[in-house]
Amino acid sequence: MRVVAAGLSFRDAPLAVREAAAVDGDAGRNLLRYLVGHGGAAAAAVLSTCNRTEFYLDCPDSIAADMTATVAQCLDPSGERGVLSHVVNRVDGDAIEHMFRVASGLDSMVIGEAQVLGQFKAAHRAARETATVNARLDFVMRRAISVAKLVHTHTAVGTAAGSLSDAAVDCALAVAGDLSGRGVLLIGGGEVSDLAARRLHALGSRLLITSRGEAKERLARAFGAEAVPMGELAQAAERFDVVIASTGSSGVVLDAAMVAAIQARRGRRPLCLVDLAVPRDVEPAAGVLPGVTLIDIDEVGRGLEARNRQRGAALAAAEQIVEVELGRTVKVLEQRDASAPAISALTRRAEEMRRRELEKTLARVPELDAAARERIDALTQSLVRKLLHEPVAYLRDSAEDPSVALLLREAFGLDDLEIEASAAAVTAGEEPAGSGR
Repeated sequence: MRVVAAGLSFRDAPLAVREAAAVDGDAGRNLLRYLVGHGGAAAAAVLSTCNRTEFYLDCPDSIAADMTATVAQCLDPSGERGVLSHVVNRVDGDAIEHMFRVASGLDSMVIGEAQVLGQFKAAHRAARETATVNARLDFVMRRAISVAKLVHTHTAVGTAAGSLSDAAVDCALAVAGDLSGRGVLLIGGGEVSDLAARRLHALGSRLLITSRGEAKERLARAFGAEAVPMGELAQAAERFDVVIASTGSSGVVLDAAMVAAIQARRGRRPLCLVDLAVPRDVEPAAGVLPGVTLIDIDEVGRGLEARNRQRGAALAAAEQIVEVELGRTVKVLEQRDASAPAISALTRRAEEMRRRELEKTLARVPELDAAARERIDALTQSLVRKLLHEPVAYLRDSAEDPSVALLLREAFGLDDLEIEASAAAVTAGEEPAGSGR
């Protein structure tokens, strides 16, 4: 079996192709069922954000290299949108490393941003709910989440990283100037709008919020903003100079005709439109209307390149953690008998916990003599042996099924402890145990 990461991102594909490849929740779940039920994959998960659509798979060796065509067919059945030529297929170590980097925000348009970790968790959760993950893919995705948490805990890569929302506000400031006391319309009620609203509120902007659902009322209450019905944007046009759009709509939300109507109401004064959505919320033709400056997500990304280059030292530390944990993860997956290392890790953890609790307890009763201390020590050892007997026996009986070892490693949190220890060693400048370097 091979771990595969197949898909496209802002690094490989232009915005028009990413629009064609975007999948929403229901479509994504249907594709996962197809890949596992008919596409030959043993397990599948999909991550679809404004900057990437990627499938994470566990596949038989015979089809791992062919998943490029399979994924492209899923995303672009007619082939008319050009998805196939932009799909990148990564296998085994390359795939796992990529997943680690994606979850950690190291492959993001905003290096070190934390929003993608929540999206990665949601992709993992959706695949579990759809019943399209097996123990191997579940192990790798959980490992990626743990590595991401440690990258943000043990390095400065996420410090002041900001978000796409911050970058959008920066673009608006560059085009429109000082936004204090000026109206900004947010289209969409999700996390991107929430983050933008926080920044704009701090800048003293007057906020207007619209969305198709009830989220606009929630955001309006939170930031003292004006909630505007989607169908009444033209009537509110004189009250805003900037629009930041970030819905999850599958089609255009603000077409050129609507923007023209808005501009007619505003006397064609300068209007800055920042569109963070994929598929796009704003019709591209709106960008040529008099007074309109339209900035799409790729232009926002180009403005971040200099900032990302300044994060060299923190990025190097994060990459080192990824490298060490990649070696550990690949080693576990390649073991023919995964039970022996799992048994060793389990007994080691139990003994560490026993010793720690024993030392704390004995420290509270210094009057105990040596004989009593020895009896308590022997008692705790006996308890640990008896508690571990059944899981250890089960592991040994299931030596030929690595999924059992992977599940028990997860159940007892064995990998989290190893990752935490090695991340701490990396940031302290030490050589992590078992790194193989």
